[in-house]
Formats: sequence, structure tokens, C-alpha cells
Amino acid sequence: MGKKIVIFGDYDSGKTTTLERLCEKTVKIEYNGITVALDYGNMTIDGEKIHLFATPGHERFRFMLEIISIGLDGAIIVVDNSRGVTLVEERIMDSLEDEGIPYVVFANKQDLDDSTLKIGRDVDVIPTIATENVGLFEGLKTLLGKIS
Repeated sequence: MGKKIVIFGDYDSGKTTTLERLCEKTVKIEYNGITVALDYGNMTIDGEKIHLFATPGHERFRFMLEIISIGLDGAIIVVDNSRGVTLVEERIMDSLEDEGIPYVVFANKQDLDDSTLKIGRDVDVIPTIATENVGLFEGLKTLLGKIS
């Protein structure tokens, strides 16, 4: 079966780009360049299949989060480092912590703002630049280490 990892984050944080750079194959469901249902990709690490799903970031698709989250083994929260942690991302972290689901935070867009992300939680924060595939694989391996 493999591991199910869901990539969360607010609108335009870099979720789809993160998934695309990590995966061998991806399926995007978009309308005018905006994810409307989910993005899916998969990869194999150390012989184990990893299924990655990226959620839509727009508020009108918030109901999809619950559907996509069923049965997840771990999560990546992609934060636009130049914007900081949003209320949407805070709520997602609260929910994951309440459910005891392991997660990591990708402080994305380090090329725009390389300051330290202020998060106020005991969680691994990985500096990333999704467009350049910087830090993504290392962050995924960190998450997988929390799941195994």
C-alpha cells in the first residue's frame, strides 16, 4: 500500500510545485492554473511507495481537506516564508496535533525571504525553495523518519 502524505498550506504557498518536484509522476486537477480538487503524485523511497496529495489552498475548497486527509500517515505544511504562518496553516497544525499525526513544515520561498520562520511550535522546520528543488527531499525524509 505505501505511505500517504498530504501536503497542506495556504493559497500560493508552493504546494503543487513541492509535489511536482518530489514526484516521478503527477496528476494535476486545475482550472485556470488553480488546483480545484487535489494534486497527486507518487514516488518510491527505499523500496516503499509514497503517495503524495496536495490540497487546494482556496477557502472555497476547504471541505476537500477533510476528504483528502482520511487515512494519512503524515503531513507537510508548506508555508510561504515571505508571508509567515497564516491562520489557515495554524488551524491545520492544530488539527494534526490533535489527531497525533506527524508533520513537518517547509518554510518555502527562501529565495524571497531567508529569515527564520517564527512558528512557536515544537516541529521540524525545513527551509525550502520548491521551484529549485531545494530542501524538499531532505524534508520528506525527515517526515518519513517520524512515521516509521
